[in-house]
Amino acid sequence: MEELKQLINNSAYTVVFTGAGISTDSGIPDFRSPGGLWSRLAPIDFRDFMASDEMRVETWRRKVLLDQEIGKPQPNTAHYAISQLVNIGKVNKVITQNIDNLHQNSGLSED
Repeated sequence: MEELKQLINNSAYTVVFTGAGISTDSGIPDFRSPGGLWSRLAPIDFRDFMASDEMRVETWRRKVLLDQEIGKPQPNTAHYAISQLVNIGKVNKVITQNIDNLHQNSGLSED
């Protein structure tokens, strides 16, 4: 942790990249680890999604089931810590592949 703190303090421009792992403490399962979503459901390829009405229906069915499974997750300590670092000017950008809005719900703007 001390090394990370020094890196951030000495950086002229800091970008934080996040993925599914940051949201697991908020109750959202990740995709690739044992017990993750892909071990329970095979991913739907974008080409298949675009080519098949059936695959689009299945995608939305899964989204509804996932929303029911996870309920209304809240940002966790990591989301709030990153938000604080942005607010005090230590982090310049946050880039995520997540679609859970937990970064935004922790106080980050969508910019």
